[in-house]
Formats: sequence, C-alpha cells, structure tokens
Amino acid sequence: MHAVLFASDFDGTLSHGQEIDAQTLAAVSRFRQKGGRFGVCSGRDPGTLKDELSQHGLACDFLILMNGARIEAGADCLQEKLLSGWEKALPLLRARCLFFTMLSREEAYMFRSGKVRTAEVSAGEQAYIDAIGRMYAMRRCAEELAAVYQISCRTQDGRAAVTLADELHRFGLSAWPNCEYVDVVPKGVGKAPAVAAVAAHFGVASGRVYTAGDGRNDMEMLSRFRGFAMSRAEECVRRAASWTVKTVGEALEQVCGEAFA
Repeated sequence: MHAVLFASDFDGTLSHGQEIDAQTLAAVSRFRQKGGRFGVCSGRDPGTLKDELSQHGLACDFLILMNGARIEAGADCLQEKLLSGWEKALPLLRARCLFFTMLSREEAYMFRSGKVRTAEVSAGEQAYIDAIGRMYAMRRCAEELAAVYQISCRTQDGRAAVTLADELHRFGLSAWPNCEYVDVVPKGVGKAPAVAAVAAHFGVASGRVYTAGDGRNDMEMLSRFRGFAMSRAEECVRRAASWTVKTVGEALEQVCGEAFA
C-alpha cells in the first residue's frame, strides 16, 4: 500500500467557529488508522493551534505552522525560518491595519488601532487575541522581540487585504492575503512548499498528497496537489481545487475510498 498524506487548513476549513464537526473528527481517525498521514497547514501560531487541537482531542502526524515558517512532525522540527526586514514596514502596518500580531518563539507584540470599534472584532478574533495574551509574554513595542516568525494582520476588508499585501511586496516582504487578513512571512515560505517538504519527509509521492482549504492563501497548495476547496470559498479558490466539499470529513471519506480501495 502506498503512503497517502492529507494537509488541511484550520480556520474556515477544519474548524468553524472554534468547532470541528463530529463527522470530520471520526473521518480523521479512520484515515490515520488506515495508515494515512494527516496534519494541519495553517497560518496559526504554535500556541493557539495546539491548544485548540488538544481541546478537540485531535491527533496529527504533522503541523505546518505560520504558513510554513515552522514545520513539525511529531517531536521533530523539519523547518524553522525567521522574518527579516519587517522593521521598515511597521509604519505602513500601523496605518493600514485594524490590528496586527507579531509572533516570536515565546513572545508577542500586538498593535491595535485607535480607530477599531469593539463591534468590528468578532468573537473568534477576540478569543484569538485573548489566547495570544495567555500563551506568550507580551512586549510593549515590536523592537523588543528577539526574533519574528510572522506578522498576522487584520484589515478592513478583503480588498484592503489584497492592497496591503501588494504594498508589502514592494518592501521585499512575502505577504499572503486571506479574506480581510494578511500574513507576512519569511521569504520562500508558503503552504505549498511546506506541504511538499512534509511529503518528502514521509516519503509520499505528490500524486498521493491531498489538501483542503478555503482562502486565497490556500490556492497554491490546492492547485499543486489534489485539492479540496470548501463550498463557502470564493470562486477563485474553488477553481484552484479539483473538488468542492462542505467539510474536511467529506473530503477524507472520498480519499479513503480512492486511496485505500
């Protein structure tokens, strides 16, 4: 039997409103019992992602964190890259973002615009903000951070996110827009190359690699591998994938039928 790997985005794909449906949890378990390698490929940081996975009792064979700035397979760190040149973009971020978070290994810095109204922050966003404050030592200014993995930005809307990403590219930074969010990551970091690195680690051929996502930052991994787009995704995201499904559980059931028949 040839190895099979499935990499799923987290927010809006595997998890909806901090919940993972029972069908999906059961499908992940069946997939792994059959010998498949399952993991999460997310823009999330290690602390908040691992906490939510633990709450759901969801075991993974690998974690692609912060869009690939860090990759873990069990106790092994397969990749760790740090962001450079971010200092020159701080004035732009403070002018364009409602809020943004800068993540280091055990520290974080969070900026919040004075123009942000409480109503503009969703319950999920507030839960994330609160979790960052619990799990990381918060610094008063960005320059106090010893190193930075990623900057996670929240803009006014999807159009503003795309515009901000384009402006950040002119600073020589890699930026991935996703709805109203933008993740600023180290050069060369992205979900598709991260999935490829994990597949190589486990010895899985690219034709046996499946991915699932719902955002523009998932498009490259959806088109490069055998991709499932969520039915709620934008049309451009759905076009990048081979299939459209409602849940990751539905995708895994299809993969189990194909790959382990």
